[in-house]
Amino acid sequence: MRRVVGLISTMSPDKTWAPEVLERVASTHDVVKAALTELGFEVLDEGRLHRSPAEMAAAGRALRARGVQALALYVGTWTYSNAAAAAALEAAVPIVLWADAMPGTCGLVGATAARGGLAEVGVRAHLVYGRFDDERTRARVRSLLVSACAAMSLRGQVLGLGGGRTLGILTAACDPSDVLRRFGVDIDVFEQLEVIQRAEAMPDSAAEPCLMWIHEAFGEVVALRDVMIRQVKLYLAIQEFARERGYDFLAVRCLPELPGIYTTFCLAHALLGDAEDHTGAKPRMVFSCEADINAALTMQLLLHLTGGPVLFTDLTEFDLDEGLLVTCNCGSQPTDFAPCKKDVRWEREGVHEFNWRYGGTCPQHVARAGEVTLARLSRCAGEYEMLIAPAEVVEVSRERLRRTIWERPHAFLRLHCDRDRFLDAVRSNHIHLVYGDWRAEVEEMSAVLGVRPVLVD
Repeated sequence: MRRVVGLISTMSPDKTWAPEVLERVASTHDVVKAALTELGFEVLDEGRLHRSPAEMAAAGRALRARGVQALALYVGTWTYSNAAAAAALEAAVPIVLWADAMPGTCGLVGATAARGGLAEVGVRAHLVYGRFDDERTRARVRSLLVSACAAMSLRGQVLGLGGGRTLGILTAACDPSDVLRRFGVDIDVFEQLEVIQRAEAMPDSAAEPCLMWIHEAFGEVVALRDVMIRQVKLYLAIQEFARERGYDFLAVRCLPELPGIYTTFCLAHALLGDAEDHTGAKPRMVFSCEADINAALTMQLLLHLTGGPVLFTDLTEFDLDEGLLVTCNCGSQPTDFAPCKKDVRWEREGVHEFNWRYGGTCPQHVARAGEVTLARLSRCAGEYEMLIAPAEVVEVSRERLRRTIWERPHAFLRLHCDRDRFLDAVRSNHIHLVYGDWRAEVEEMSAVLGVRPVLVD
């Protein structure tokens, strides 16, 4: 996953500086660049030192054209805040000011002046003060830049939306123009039947390599062979369709009509979210059920933040006796959430209330234990919010699934926050999670996008 950061090193354009000061700031540019590279970023620059507003603006403009997702400004000593503003306004990405913390450099003087100037012109920026080899300082820089890169990575992406709002879910639908304005994501609508027709036109033999891999890689296949053939062909068809249309991620209506027409996208959802299939290693692709645009946006942000896997699931029930939040969805859970592939059983369909023409399948498993971060984009009176909460996935026996819906993949969560506050903050039946504690990054990512973070503790 590319995280592209621009780097500009700056100091004031005054002509009275001693040559050794100019050389110190210019040479430290290489130190900062090496530190950012070690933190996992692809670092682009336009030279070692920029000083005047014109030079700074030109560097910011060039870096924007090269596709940077965030900008690190190294401030080596006194600088002019209008020069920092010129670079920032041209780059048009989130800013992290890294002040030189060596004694006698006056890096803090220049950085605070620049930070104040950026605030004056409405540019979001953070000031970091610490040595370039200090682990705590580097962790803060990395957290801020990873968050910024994830937020800005949505720019120019395309969400393929199959069908429209379903099952009366208000929280799944959005104004496409608002999504384009706020997140930079274009929503392109297609008809699900386009993908179904493509799948039906495929010979069954096209599904054989993937189906053979499924039998070898996973624990058991309970669903009938002809059902699995159709599910695999739908997976291959949506992959091919997304490539041809240039989609970066997907949201598909599916219910209620697809069970009675062909089959559902459950296998496609699971395998698209995984890091491998029958062809070997592959990029994960976000796939949101029930045409849930807010889910797709949340999941794409989490994918770009963490590398995945990302969960789409329903808040099914709260087990008051065990203190566990039980989550499951009809089939939409990447198999990478299972402890291992052999723990996954491809069961029959997990939506019992529909009349199925051929049948379906679900990747039944229980998500592996681990610390997780819950997140969900939603709107309150038209304003975007991001729910953020800590939890842990608790492993339970597979037999526990008989108390909810046997065929479905489940994640059992122990909230590390107040249950009532969490439920009061929830704005959707759908919730999303990733492994690890990413609360600070999700909060910062939300703020970059102008989304109000709602942290529950």
